[in-house]
Amino acid sequence: MIKQNPAQIYLATARGQWQTQGYNCWSTFNFGNYQEESKKAFGSLFLFNYRIVAPKQTVTIVTQKDSLHYILPLYGGIQYQVKLIATEQIQQIVSNKGTTFELSNPFDENVSFLQISFNTNAFGLENDLAEFDFEKKNKLISLFKNNTASTYIAQFDGRKEAYYQLKNKENGIFVYIINGAFEFENRLLETGDALSLKEIEDVEWESLSENAMLLLIEIPLV
Repeated sequence: MIKQNPAQIYLATARGQWQTQGYNCWSTFNFGNYQEESKKAFGSLFLFNYRIVAPKQTVTIVTQKDSLHYILPLYGGIQYQVKLIATEQIQQIVSNKGTTFELSNPFDENVSFLQISFNTNAFGLENDLAEFDFEKKNKLISLFKNNTASTYIAQFDGRKEAYYQLKNKENGIFVYIINGAFEFENRLLETGDALSLKEIEDVEWESLSENAMLLLIEIPLV
């Protein structure tokens, strides 16, 4: 019998979208003027934006609450303060209510990145840059683990199956498809789609395309 758990699919085609001369932004959750009853925060995860920034342009992030942000470049790199965040790196940014920070594209072509943000006071955490690599495919690679969330990234060959057991059954799972297609808990997800799951102990999926890539986040819900 197929397991039935509380779940929500966030289709790529139903994301909020903003376009300016300097950047494009697609938002999975409520953001700015984009407000939908079905797009509220999942646990402490309140923002999940995919951004494309034009050459020599800057994005200013204004924080409305104490929060913890992660910047994950997908193509090219993005400059934060005086350092470059490159692909296979992730930047942790601790931000207090009312503060701002800037992300710039120093290159002559478009770059893209994910901005992942959590509601938290981030006690004991500091700004930090971490590295990872895709030397080994078909397995989850840890990006960060703390009291706010545990986050993994992975790249798969076609028709590879994988499994993840939650560390706490009271937590939920949020998965985002960076590239390709997956069958995730008997649901078809493609590039830009996301899925949240509650009341589960483990999850299973199968990659349906070559070099398919996903991001998986385990998040406390209480």
